[in-house]
Amino acid sequence: MSQSNSGNLSKGDVISFVALLLLGLVVFFGLNFTMLGNRLPSAMVAVLLFMLMVVFVFLAAYAKAQDFNQDKWKAVEYVMLGFYVIALVPCYLYAGKFFDVMWAKEEITQTVERDMDDIDHMFAEYRKGCESRVGTYQTELEALLESEEGRKRMVRLLDLDKQPEEVSQADVSQAVSSFSDLLELSAGPLEEEKEELVMQCEENFKGWDLLFMPQYASELDNAKERYAKGLEEAYASRKSKLEDEAPALDVSSFVRESNIGQMFSSFSSFSFSGLLAVIILGGLGLFKYFWGEKSKRKQLRKGGSDSITEDGGFIVGERSSRD
Repeated sequence: MSQSNSGNLSKGDVISFVALLLLGLVVFFGLNFTMLGNRLPSAMVAVLLFMLMVVFVFLAAYAKAQDFNQDKWKAVEYVMLGFYVIALVPCYLYAGKFFDVMWAKEEITQTVERDMDDIDHMFAEYRKGCESRVGTYQTELEALLESEEGRKRMVRLLDLDKQPEEVSQADVSQAVSSFSDLLELSAGPLEEEKEELVMQCEENFKGWDLLFMPQYASELDNAKERYAKGLEEAYASRKSKLEDEAPALDVSSFVRESNIGQMFSSFSSFSFSGLLAVIILGGLGLFKYFWGEKSKRKQLRKGGSDSITEDGGFIVGERSSRD
């Protein structure tokens, strides 16, 4: 292979490498979106695709500059270019996903806010139901406190180590406080989990963190159903001393379907931005090939007898005989 101008080669190398690196970065974020924050396989696929495209471009440029065995190297050149074009297909898909998410920032943030509002309403409904049950429990205990028979029943129900006439409002307040704490503790783990999710969503979506957004989109996608089920179970798992059966809590009205996960994981039918990115960055990625050195050797061509004498050929004549 003949040597090429170092300046041109250096320029072609840099432009192709940087363009493919940018394309690989866009592909990584698109993969990270579709995989809902599964960053390791996203990075592995993006790096593999980037390395393959670099090999395709540089090997095609190398084959283009060969002086010997040109037929074989020409085949390698065309095969590498074909592989490069094929590799642009997944680049288009994931670049399109990246730009679809970027242009939908307002819609995504509004969807997240709506979903978080629904979750907050669930917990508010749970607290409202608990307050109602606690209030009813207090009213019933205070009613028992008014009579001798009622105080006797309170001693039995509350396991008080005192005589009926010694039962007072303080005992009612203590029993009510214990029941209130019991209901609150039942939903305590869910409340802590919800507060952590709210904090992470506010931090990542409002800050538009491209790396961690899809992870919390995935968590938020199923959060409403999970919290609704957990709150209903927690509400029904505890009952007061005066409740024969714990009442049920219904928060299904707040479990509206969320499409936040689908907004990250699904592909659109067509992405103009993704196509434009692939055309620009993919075209710049071929800079090494287009501006690389060409082979200087001319291939032999078949021709007629006239081609022998074209442009200063030579004529072989008979030597004349001497007399």
